[in-house]
Amino acid sequence: MFRAILDWLGGGVIKQFTGPLLAAYQAKLDAQDDADKLAAEQVIAKIEAARDIAVIEAGRAWSATSVGRWLIVVPFGLWWAAIYLVQIINPWFGLDLVVIDVPARIHDMALVLVPAIVIADAGAFAARQFRGK
Repeated sequence: MFRAILDWLGGGVIKQFTGPLLAAYQAKLDAQDDADKLAAEQVIAKIEAARDIAVIEAGRAWSATSVGRWLIVVPFGLWWAAIYLVQIINPWFGLDLVVIDVPARIHDMALVLVPAIVIADAGAFAARQFRGK
C-alpha cells in the first residue's frame, strides 16, 4: 500500500517513458526509408535522455524542490483534497465533518511556496526540453 502511494505521488519515473519509447522503437522497425529510421532514432535518443535525467533527479531526494514538494505541496494538497471530500461526503451521509483551517501564516507561506515549487519544476522541465533540441 505504501509503495503504491509513493508510486502515485512520484509518478513512476520509468513508467511514464515506457509507452513512448516502445512506440518509437516500433516506428523505427516500421520505417520505410533511412530518413524515417533516422527520425525514429532521434526520437528514441530524446526519450532515453529524458528518462535518464528523470531517473537521476528522482534519486536526488534532498533537492530543494523535492523537499519542498514533500513538506509543502503534498500537505497543502491533502488539505485542499480534504475540504472537497468533506463537502461531498457531508450532504451524502448527513454528516457534519469539518476540516480545520490551516494557520494564517502557513497559508500565506504556501501561497508563495507552492507556485514557486511548481515553477521550479516547470523550469527544470523546460530546461531539459531546450537542451534536448
